Amino acid sequence: MTSIEVRHLTTASRTGSRPLLDDIVLDVPEGTTLAVTGPRGGGKSLLLRTLAGLEDHTGGDILLGDTVVNAVGPRGRDLAMVFQDYALHPHLDVFDNLAFSSTLRRGFDKDELSDRIHEVAELLALGDLLDLKPADLDDAQRQRVALGRSLVRDAQAYLFDSPFSAQSERVRTHVRSVTTQWQQERGRTSIFTTSSVEEALSNADRVAVMHQGFIHQVGTPRDLYERPADMFVAGYLGAPPMNLVPAFPMGKELVMPLATMLLDEPLLERIGERGVVVAGIRPEHCYDATGVGGQAVTDPVEFTTRIDDVEWRGSSQFAYLGYEIAPEVEELLDEVEDLLEFDLFQSFLVAELAADSTLEPGMSIRVVIPRQRVHVFDPETGENLTLP
Repeated sequence: MTSIEVRHLTTASRTGSRPLLDDIVLDVPEGTTLAVTGPRGGGKSLLLRTLAGLEDHTGGDILLGDTVVNAVGPRGRDLAMVFQDYALHPHLDVFDNLAFSSTLRRGFDKDELSDRIHEVAELLALGDLLDLKPADLDDAQRQRVALGRSLVRDAQAYLFDSPFSAQSERVRTHVRSVTTQWQQERGRTSIFTTSSVEEALSNADRVAVMHQGFIHQVGTPRDLYERPADMFVAGYLGAPPMNLVPAFPMGKELVMPLATMLLDEPLLERIGERGVVVAGIRPEHCYDATGVGGQAVTDPVEFTTRIDDVEWRGSSQFAYLGYEIAPEVEELLDEVEDLLEFDLFQSFLVAELAADSTLEPGMSIRVVIPRQRVHVFDPETGENLTLP
């Protein structure tokens, strides 16, 4: 196994528009797993293909261990990769597809390889399919064959491009779990891409949030979730994602559509002369003031409003609390979304409340939010002004 380091990796666009990969900096220590997540079309697959040596880059360095491999071809880099299109050999059965990459290496032990293939096949529910050809399989099975081929192989590091995307929701969790366990037990260095926030946060040591060819933030899942570096990370991570609402600094207060919050001196200083900011509030940090959770909140931001709609989710329920946005502010928010090519804002706040709260559309509710849980962002740069 080896580490992977990316130093200011850039791939210029042939059309002269923004770079396809924009100054990517990553460090994946030996034996760890990095998840790269973000919306589709953000450059995740291109990044993996560039690391594997299948695509050229125009600037920066790729290191495997202490060695710069910019001029080394794909074979010389010895990286196992799962492709989105599976890249199976149609004339080979499942067993031989699983074995293929490993048999390209000299000196492999046939019996040891066979044992490993059968072990991986059982993990991935392929044990009864080893004699079949790819044409006899469905997409989910083909993807598991491609995944298994990489797991069977010994390589310096492993690159997985959306490796679970074809799996049904019921099967996906299992396949994800056994893959992660297999890699961890062998101390393998891995990078996988996914558009699933849940998948990224639950299956990696560190997560990189990528969009428009740019890495917005890298950190542990908890760091990214609790301390998002910018407005895009805050709005992308979470299910449902963080509420992002326009807010107006007025003296020592921050006036939001539904509530007003006192500003402490450090945050007041970082806000400076900005006339409009964006407040970020996670749905699970909104509490029914009459419930146990709400009564336990100290230093609350609180407001009373009418419930527009309720969604029952079994373990919790979502209350939708609407508000009005001035046309000039809405125009500013639209400009931010156009720049990011991503929808961040809405004219309602989502509160994730306890399942035992009796909620109905049209009823009045008093909501409390811990003040220390409210983030404040610059709407133009996206910077999280709450972070010191």
